[in-house]
Amino acid sequence: MSAVLDGPAAKDAEHLGGIRPGRGKAATPAHYIFSLVCRFVRGPEQDEQWERPALLALLGGTAVLFLWGLDANGWANPYYSAAAQAGSQDWKAFFFGSFEWGNLITVDKTPLSIWVMSLSVRLFGLSSWSILVPQALMGVTTSYLIYRVIRRGFGPRTALFGAAVYATTPVVVLMSRFNNPEPLMGLLTVACVLVTLKAMESGRLRTFALAGFLLGLAFMAKQVQALLVVPALCAAVMVFSNGRLWQRTHQLLMSAGMFVATGGAWLVAADLTPAAERPFIGGSTTNSALELTLNYNGLARFIHIPLNAEGGRATAADETAPYDGGIRRIFNGNFAPEIGWLLFTAIVCCLIVVVLFRSLDFSSQQRNLAVVASAWFATVFLVLCFMGTMIHTYYTYALGAPMALIVAIGLSCLWHLRHRPALRLLGALLVGASTYMALRVMQYSDQWPTWVYAVLVGLGLVAALTWFLPTRSGLPRFFSAGAVTLCLLLAPLAVNLYTLATPQKGTNPQSGPLGNDATSMSQLMVSVKAGQPPWAQQTAMGALPSPAVVDLLRKDTAAQKWAAATYSAQNAALYQIDSGRPVIPLGGWLGTDPAPTLEQFQRLVSEGQIGYFIWQQDLLDRGELSSETLSITEWVRSHFRKQVVDGVQLYDLRN
Repeated sequence: MSAVLDGPAAKDAEHLGGIRPGRGKAATPAHYIFSLVCRFVRGPEQDEQWERPALLALLGGTAVLFLWGLDANGWANPYYSAAAQAGSQDWKAFFFGSFEWGNLITVDKTPLSIWVMSLSVRLFGLSSWSILVPQALMGVTTSYLIYRVIRRGFGPRTALFGAAVYATTPVVVLMSRFNNPEPLMGLLTVACVLVTLKAMESGRLRTFALAGFLLGLAFMAKQVQALLVVPALCAAVMVFSNGRLWQRTHQLLMSAGMFVATGGAWLVAADLTPAAERPFIGGSTTNSALELTLNYNGLARFIHIPLNAEGGRATAADETAPYDGGIRRIFNGNFAPEIGWLLFTAIVCCLIVVVLFRSLDFSSQQRNLAVVASAWFATVFLVLCFMGTMIHTYYTYALGAPMALIVAIGLSCLWHLRHRPALRLLGALLVGASTYMALRVMQYSDQWPTWVYAVLVGLGLVAALTWFLPTRSGLPRFFSAGAVTLCLLLAPLAVNLYTLATPQKGTNPQSGPLGNDATSMSQLMVSVKAGQPPWAQQTAMGALPSPAVVDLLRKDTAAQKWAAATYSAQNAALYQIDSGRPVIPLGGWLGTDPAPTLEQFQRLVSEGQIGYFIWQQDLLDRGELSSETLSITEWVRSHFRKQVVDGVQLYDLRN
């Protein structure tokens, strides 16, 4: 024991203020534990002494940012919280990702992210914390992996900067505090990139197999969105991986095979299970997991669907809303507050890496990462700009990791080329332009105080000046680097303070302050939360359940498999969560799925398996429910007696 403390660990303990036991004396368990802690804080001997403490401070700050006041978000997206509740109650519901533990219909995503939340609920009980803490921890872990990816080729300073860029990106903070599948997809995708870079250096097939396995899991989290990294990885492996061309082809085939086996296992298991023995696959029209993947979560995301001014599907008589697809989309008042603060910086950095690629004298590790980062960033950027109508502002989360990588790499390259006057000027102009772009994004809201503009302008001028000064000016390098870092991260950090102060609930959470455009998404969501129009609130967030009806479901339906049936899924989710009893979301997410059928619903009612039908007139008036859902509604109205409880129209299906 004393021999351990006489070595490097003892020096670490002494350096950190610890008490070193005397020679010849047996170390106590407390001394041994203390030495291990010191060794952990110090990090590997070959690292600089400041590196591990700085990394721990960054990850600690990230954890605080992602966890602070997390329960203010309540159930976040009730749709996924209800599925997590179902998975914690029943293993069949867990496996298929059922919305309710009666196993009538699944959510419209593959269930990997639901599995994580369900296990947390099983362990810690159903609460906002048990739902959301795993998401926050995934975000912290992804920040660490960003650091690891950059650290291998560009050193600790660039790696810490890249991790800080990622951890402070507004959409990353937003989604790391929410229960959508993005945090798990991001974690697994970045892990796949890290493993692929290692595999390219070693050429080991088992490492390529691990990369394919991780990508398959990412696909299980968010399906097609996880595949945006594939073009970059395939190009890098085919051109730069260790081995001859046929060996590189073999490496890709190994990864592809493992990806297909992992990502397709659940799809095959679900589709091969007889339909009578499993829930309907939500989001599909043919009760098929493969169709869900290729259509609703695949090609449908790239189709332009004409919408009317209220956000519904436009008819021939409606005036259609303008389509916002194109390069300008990502810079408009809806998307820019999520990702636009360093987006111009990232685009310029990507161009710098491409144009100066041959003159940068990259090592093989640096070259591989630069190729992956630039190609990944370009792919995601273009897809987000030109994908179809079915896009949410938080989809920009997919751009967070490649943007952090390319900004860190590009600025690092410019920094190390400061001895060349033209590139030193380019770096200073880029810092100034980044400040200007942040100011432009801030103009999408009127809630920013004037002093924030003044501070940002001042920091921008200082950062640009310190970058432009000659390297032999006598100015400490850490001062210049600190000024640039603070200049680039100040605006995103300010956005995150707004985000933390605003409860995020429903289907389209948003970062930052309220927009000043009356037609912006943030203004629209304020109206939706206020119940204008009522159908939009019920679709996006769910109407606040009546306590009297919740009490009725909790006490009077113990003999039924389902306490109630209603639409939309968000309404059903809130009633299910509050009552602790399964509730059928007729027609799935939007009430448009052909499940359950009228015949199936009639049979369940005749068997006494459903307690109540909760009427939703506002959604009926909107007129977008499926024919099966409308038939069920009419049948219930015709055969059962209406009652009103606390203003809610009910039909008792037990009578």
